[in-house]
Amino acid sequence: MPDTEMAVEETKWHSIAVAEILTLQSTSPDGLSDSEAEGRLKKFGTNELTPPPKPSFLMKVFIQINNILIYILIAAAIVAGVLQDWAEVALIGGVVVINVTIGLVQEGRAEQAAAAIQGMLSSKATVIRGGERKMIDAKNVVPGDVCFIQSGDRCPADLRMIEVTGNCGILEAMLTGESNPISKHTDVCLPQSALGDRKNMAFSATMVMTGQGKGVVCGTGDLAEIGKISAMVSNVDSQKTNLMVQLEMFGRWISVFVLIIAVITFCVAYLVHDFELGDAFKSTVAIAVAIIPEGLPAVVTISLALAMQMLANNNAIIRQLPAVETLGSVTVICSDKTGTLTKNEMTVQLMQTSTQQYKMTGVGYSPVGVVQDENSKDLPDEKVARMLKMFEGAVLCNDAGIFKNLNHKNPNVPIAWEPIGYPTEVALLTMGMKMGIKEVKEYKDLQPRVGGVPFASEHKFMCCVHAASTAPGAPLTIHVKGAPDRLIPQCKNQVMDDDLSKVGPIDENYWQDKASQMSGLGLRCLAICRADFDPKDLSDNMDADLLLKAPTPFLTMIGVVAILDPPRPEAIEGVAVAQMAGIVVKMITGDHPATATAIAKMLGIVDPKLQESSIRTYTGPELDAMDDEGMDSIVLECNVFARASPENKIRIVKSLQRRGQTVSMTGDGVNDAPALKAANIGVAMGITGTDVSKEAAKMVLADDNFATIVKAVREGRRVWDNLVKILLYNMPVNFAQGLSVFFAYIVDIDGHQVPLTAIQVLYVNMITSVTMGLMLAMEPAEDDIMQRPPRRKGKRLFGKMVFWHCIFVSGIMVVCVLGNFAYTLNNIEKSAEDYLYEAEKAADKITKDQASGRRAVKVPKTARLMEARAVAFNMLVFAEMAYALNCRFLKESAFNFKMFTENKWCWVSIAVTTVLQIFLTYTPGVREVFSNAPIGGASWALILACSLAVFVLVEIEKVIGIHYVMPHIKSACAPRGCCTGDGEHERTQSELNQVQFFASGASTFGLPTRAGSANAGERHGAQGPVAGAAGTSGYNV
Repeated sequence: MPDTEMAVEETKWHSIAVAEILTLQSTSPDGLSDSEAEGRLKKFGTNELTPPPKPSFLMKVFIQINNILIYILIAAAIVAGVLQDWAEVALIGGVVVINVTIGLVQEGRAEQAAAAIQGMLSSKATVIRGGERKMIDAKNVVPGDVCFIQSGDRCPADLRMIEVTGNCGILEAMLTGESNPISKHTDVCLPQSALGDRKNMAFSATMVMTGQGKGVVCGTGDLAEIGKISAMVSNVDSQKTNLMVQLEMFGRWISVFVLIIAVITFCVAYLVHDFELGDAFKSTVAIAVAIIPEGLPAVVTISLALAMQMLANNNAIIRQLPAVETLGSVTVICSDKTGTLTKNEMTVQLMQTSTQQYKMTGVGYSPVGVVQDENSKDLPDEKVARMLKMFEGAVLCNDAGIFKNLNHKNPNVPIAWEPIGYPTEVALLTMGMKMGIKEVKEYKDLQPRVGGVPFASEHKFMCCVHAASTAPGAPLTIHVKGAPDRLIPQCKNQVMDDDLSKVGPIDENYWQDKASQMSGLGLRCLAICRADFDPKDLSDNMDADLLLKAPTPFLTMIGVVAILDPPRPEAIEGVAVAQMAGIVVKMITGDHPATATAIAKMLGIVDPKLQESSIRTYTGPELDAMDDEGMDSIVLECNVFARASPENKIRIVKSLQRRGQTVSMTGDGVNDAPALKAANIGVAMGITGTDVSKEAAKMVLADDNFATIVKAVREGRRVWDNLVKILLYNMPVNFAQGLSVFFAYIVDIDGHQVPLTAIQVLYVNMITSVTMGLMLAMEPAEDDIMQRPPRRKGKRLFGKMVFWHCIFVSGIMVVCVLGNFAYTLNNIEKSAEDYLYEAEKAADKITKDQASGRRAVKVPKTARLMEARAVAFNMLVFAEMAYALNCRFLKESAFNFKMFTENKWCWVSIAVTTVLQIFLTYTPGVREVFSNAPIGGASWALILACSLAVFVLVEIEKVIGIHYVMPHIKSACAPRGCCTGDGEHERTQSELNQVQFFASGASTFGLPTRAGSANAGERHGAQGPVAGAAGTSGYNV
């Protein structure tokens, strides 16, 4: 059965008759007594959400520190402390503090989503107790209370409606995604009805738009629908990003390698070359410092932060740094429909008359658009004026409003149009404005309303009587709008030739066919009718019988308008780009299947050429009936899910993850929050999105533009490519540093002289490597980046190419560094200090302590040695700069014009690094600290020649290696035994979920934690029948 987050046996209140509900809840239409309500409040608790447990500040700090990269930095600081390099300790400590601070600031915990939900709950409630209405705090509402709600109220709890008057319409978009208010009734609904089809229920935190009603409280606190969402948000584990998993694996491998090299170095120094114990230890830790990439965490963090800033400039706000990289590996984008793929602004799409079908351009409430004929040609102004006169009833018979909001917060929209009233009616006002109405209020005032019948779900139409002018005794006209199936039978005539002065007998079959065709496209149809009205029939008590009980039909059919919450134009383009990049887009909505399918076809999510009967759309109740295996069998094939509940959305996300997909979930409502948090990358809308969805997401779209997601995916792919380039650069360089010192002991250069000192190595790690690494982080995206398929899930950051370069490139650099070091030592005449050292060393060998047998003579910093180290130091740095140029292009040759025209930071970094090297080599006082001495022109020529050789050899390797070397490496790294196939190196989602790491990133230590710590029995509120309840346990919690 479905893997739900809360094992609660729910009572299906919507399927129970009113009389039985009153019995089950031990209440009556007059409500509870005050004493009974007080007793239930003590028994079931307050109508509040249980706040999630909040970690202490120290725990938050530990969460950020419990990260393999931070541990590497701390280890480096300890090593620097052992070497008594306190300046380096301070530098590394500063990097640790910066990393932790960025983590604390940028990665606000998603558990704040539950607190955001709390802010949406009603603060006051009107209840009926003892037959009297009372205003009480909403938190004191209890099961069995009878609540009164009216237009403008926010529902205080989940209510089963027992009385409805005045077309009680409640906006439930935050829960169901339905754009329009839902008209409520008291009739019984089917037990399997989806949340959006439970029209006899009013849900906590939803807004009453029209009418009024009474309902029995049947769900409070955590057990109301919004409470269940809060619980799901709190209990859903955020997904660990692939980058963090890869860095965890990389950290472990590098730790093992460093340990092995360190042990070998210690043994060679202590056992073979008779070093003192302290000197052997210092040699060991010096090599460890050389190999550990101290600068890598800073480079990765800053690279992600730079990408995050770049995305923010393009309206994509990243709330968690590692999420930047995750964007690049997305294979499926699951998107809510309302407000995400669409504007959540109803728009007139078609206008059907007896002559032809007209199109209306424009999207949303902004009155920008034109009327076009069937051939998509704009109508002339005089024809538009006639159309406006024909359809004026859509504007006059209308209680909505629309106004300009110049103080809105969206910088991308010069004028925001704010609606008042039903979205459908607002769409009709926008239609009129597109046809020439300047000011709606002034237009209505010229034809004042003198009577009318409001819309009600029972008769499905609204009619208004208007005077032709403001003059006394002006002729009256009745305008009617409503469901075509109700109004077509009430019509006698129809307008002919799109001329209001020409009428003929109505063709009912024609209008029914046209309305059916448009409804089949997922459009909401409204018939517009009118007739002359006799002033004698005008009264204050007019009702629907005016039409329903008329002796004969008397209306004239003007036409039918078709309305839809249309796709955003940029969303259509975004879907196309995503599909080109190999990303599947799926729509998950609470709306009707027909509407969802129509929008999906417009967007290209499903093939527009397919017939509706050929498109398989699964609904929420159908998904509820499936177990996880059944869900897994259909989730990849189906691209449209309708009538989906929050539980359905999170199950779809998890099913896709079980099928090996990297999932992005977009949404804006409260109902999207659990799925946003469960997805690999949750994306919330910044303008229309609720605070709940924003807190649960890892990324927020400042412009509510689906196309921005696609841009973010492109940036994510660029970030991954550049991280590979950074690692491809960093690791061979660090290996070259460490192995240069290591092999100096092995090959015995001039009495085991070390070519690089600890301070030189640390400088290269923290300054040069960071500078070059940040330059690579700024590399622009390659041309084909959005034509590639998505990156394979679990693809290794430290892959075969990095492994091969650690051998090939570091080998070249080690040869260059040691070769230049040895060459310089051999070509500089020894000084008296050198001869004195050799004499002392020879004497020490004769008179050495027989007990320890260790070398006691210290190696002096002679001018000859310092110059040789300066050559080796500069050789290493300039070889690194040459290799950085190679790394700018992973497979493409660096011998191209783009090397000079793209990424200006490349040459800035090289210039800065070169100036620093000259400064460290020639500045008195500074060069001594870094064991340097001035070097001559011949040495510089040799350094530059060797650096050029490094660059050329790596470029040759790009051509040869991919054909002759990499196939052998891939074969050597291929899995053996039972591990075969594309997924041999991947971790399944279930394996990743078995251990949750405290760290927001990947930790070396798998510290298991429980998902959610709130005990179900400690939750606030209740949901279930009161009658027969024996204590709290009898309340089905």
